[in-house]
Amino acid sequence: MSELAKFQEKFRIPALNIKTYRHWIWSLRPTQSTLGACVISARRETPHFSGMTTEECAELATIVKDVENGIKAAFTYDKINYLMLMMVDPHVHFHVLPRYATAREFAGTTWHDKNWPKPPDILGPDLTADQAAAMLKELGAG
Repeated sequence: MSELAKFQEKFRIPALNIKTYRHWIWSLRPTQSTLGACVISARRETPHFSGMTTEECAELATIVKDVENGIKAAFTYDKINYLMLMMVDPHVHFHVLPRYATAREFAGTTWHDKNWPKPPDILGPDLTADQAAAMLKELGAG
C-alpha cells in the first residue's frame, strides 16, 4: 500500500472530506483536539514540502482562506494554528487546529481547548459518527 493510501485510510479522508481542490483535500481530523480540527493534505504522494510545485503552493493560499473563513463562520475560533509535523505520517499535510479561549457547545458536546493559550495538544477524542456528520454539514461539505 502506498504512503498516500495509508495516510488517506488513517485520516479517513473519503469519509471526512470537506472539499477537494485540484491539488489538496480539506478534511476533518478524525481526532478532534479542538472543535473543528481539520487536515489539509496533498492529493498526490509526496513526502517533502520542498517537493511541492509552484501551482500546488499557490493553490494552498486559496485553501487557507477557505479553511479559516469556513471554520470561523462555523465555530467562531479565537486563534488558529497550523502544524506540519510529519513525524509519523510521511505525506505532506497540515493539521489545522482552531483555538478557543472559552468552551464551545456543538452537537451536544461541550468542547474545551484545555491548553489555551499554550501550544495545542494534538491528541483528543475520536469523532463520533454524529459529530462528524454535524461538523461536515456545518462546514458545508459536499
